[in-house]
Amino acid sequence: MSNLLYSSSHYLIKMVESILDTNIHVHGEENLHQESPTLFVANHFTRFETFVMPYVIYSHSNMEVRSLADHSIFVGYFGKFLNKVGTLSTNHESRNEIILGDLITGRKNWIIYPEGAMVKNKKIVKNGGFILDFLDGKAKVHTGAAVMAMEAELIKQDYKKAQQAGDILKVRSMREKYFMQANERVSYKNTVVVPINITYTPIRAGVNPLMNLGDKFVDKIDDRIKEELEIEGNILLNAEIHVRFDKAIDMSEYLYRSRKEMKCQDEECSTVSDAQLIDYNRHNLTTQFMDAIYKNTLINFDHIFSLVLEFYKEKFIGLNELKRAIFLAARDVVGLKILHVHHSIKDELYKLLTDEKDPWFESVLSLSVKQGILIHVEDELYKIDEKAYANEHDFHTIRIKNTLRVIFNEISLFESVGQSVKHNLCKSSHEIKEEVFHVVFNKDRKIFKQDYNTFYSVISSKPKDIGTPFVLYKPEYSVGIVLSHGYKSSPSEIKELAEYLHTKGMNVYGVRLKGHGTLSEDLRDSTWEQWYDSFNRGFAAMRQVNKKLFVIGFSTGGLLAILATARKLNKVDGLVVINAALELQDIRVNYVVPTLNKLNDFLSLFKADLEYVESEPEFPDFNYKRNYIKSLDQLRLLMQECSESLALVTSPTLILQGKDDPVVKPQSAQKIFDSISSEDKQLEMFDSSRHVIVLGEGNKRIFKAVSNFITSRL
Repeated sequence: MSNLLYSSSHYLIKMVESILDTNIHVHGEENLHQESPTLFVANHFTRFETFVMPYVIYSHSNMEVRSLADHSIFVGYFGKFLNKVGTLSTNHESRNEIILGDLITGRKNWIIYPEGAMVKNKKIVKNGGFILDFLDGKAKVHTGAAVMAMEAELIKQDYKKAQQAGDILKVRSMREKYFMQANERVSYKNTVVVPINITYTPIRAGVNPLMNLGDKFVDKIDDRIKEELEIEGNILLNAEIHVRFDKAIDMSEYLYRSRKEMKCQDEECSTVSDAQLIDYNRHNLTTQFMDAIYKNTLINFDHIFSLVLEFYKEKFIGLNELKRAIFLAARDVVGLKILHVHHSIKDELYKLLTDEKDPWFESVLSLSVKQGILIHVEDELYKIDEKAYANEHDFHTIRIKNTLRVIFNEISLFESVGQSVKHNLCKSSHEIKEEVFHVVFNKDRKIFKQDYNTFYSVISSKPKDIGTPFVLYKPEYSVGIVLSHGYKSSPSEIKELAEYLHTKGMNVYGVRLKGHGTLSEDLRDSTWEQWYDSFNRGFAAMRQVNKKLFVIGFSTGGLLAILATARKLNKVDGLVVINAALELQDIRVNYVVPTLNKLNDFLSLFKADLEYVESEPEFPDFNYKRNYIKSLDQLRLLMQECSESLALVTSPTLILQGKDDPVVKPQSAQKIFDSISSEDKQLEMFDSSRHVIVLGEGNKRIFKAVSNFITSRL
């Protein structure tokens, strides 16, 4: 295979990747030894791995790689393409000699799939070694790759000895046997084996554009090829492809230790032949690198979902129960810190509990319904069809008929993950809800602690308890409140209102918005979306332990409460906004701030800017003095987002507004009232010339109005 053809093919693949928007993520590149002859070994799930993986490796290391593929796919145009790019058929008469010659000289590296064929069902059992279940029979993982790696190193050592001994005939014979060119030398670097794991997420079936191109690559499309185009076309077009390289196994060192071990086991054995050495190690080496391959599976949302369905004891499951079980299992998997974990089950998984659509959950839920594993009964209740979920179908159809079973099979090798799911499902519903509540709250406090320590200043930082998110909770209370402070402030601003509501029999979560309660520089680096995420953490926690849930926000917190109500699919029992900052008295926020941002971009070229302004706040113990232009721009964007969402609010709503608010235009309260779609809504204006009416003189009137509104809606 010429370098020109290799490079051209690589360019073609990259162009196709760009067109198809393929999302390939490569990990562990530090484990690649560019100068060492390398035999890559990988798991095998898709047809396209045969010709795509060499280019993935090449594009990240400049290492030229050839691959070995099943002889059955060397047909038509596709077969010609494979031959041209250096892929070798398993039936090639000189297969082993070509591979060994490449590894001995280091002219090319190789990738082999020891499973021997595509494991479409991903059903693999570890019992000493690894057993593949192809439904029509079980088979052990092939040891050919291990033998090839050991032989390459041993032949290279033998060749060097023949050279040193001046055995010209043996050298010539070896050069001919392994297709070595006239001036070609053996590599001075040791042969290494690099295990590769390839994980796809999400795995989905469905019609895709590649199915229409099938007839251009093969002469005849049968059902088996149609299945491969359907599932693999979707993977190429719509899935993340994660490729992870594990640590290289140095064959010279491995064989040296093994030879020494064999002699120690048999003291009378003075020499160990190469054949004995290979036979002794072929299974052990295979198990070692296959274990490395499988342990590097990237555990993702679909894996956890499949485990919950497998181990759930009841026939019916509610969506909230399912979500909580996934949340706790993911928490445990991440907590192990020994597994590779996909971002779909990391820190932001609390969003699964916020009564908003989660793309990962919706996708796998839709898959399970479509394939008959979950049957919708009513509202958010589903029946688990255990028989449908256990159905392995035919080996060549399981990927499109029971995709979730394939996903479950993949995660089954991780016993610790399965045990964690089982353990959590053994808990009572009440225990699970309480645990989720505390997990989310503790995570919120941890985030604040990290931010506080990051921005801590001996001179400027306020006491930590000023900015800490808080919860006032009694298990016997059934009404929950998510309560948020305003812009540049902290949870202490709304603590008095929270304590009042708690005395009225309500649980209250005092939200701390990202960037607040620390230093103004923290707020400068935060976005309104992060403020909303902070609000949502409080919502996720309180949703678990309360039958009724109300959201309340002061000033900017009012905007977040409105936005949350609009996005919660009518699952909020009531909304209260106090001096909601929909429109401000200071027109600079809407008209000057965007201009200043553009001006700062220009001034930054000259190392100058108009980064912030300072003013004395109404309550300096809780609020920042410094107001960054970037933060004001985020407030402006939030105001805009909130204005566009008002019509989506249908929950009972109370709007409280000071008549002479010096910060918020009182007319904004009327705009909120007129724009929301709630049939149950009321607006109350209070005589006040202060903005922060939740603190100081007259605040009890506000508290009473809020309490009366909530109590009357229970």
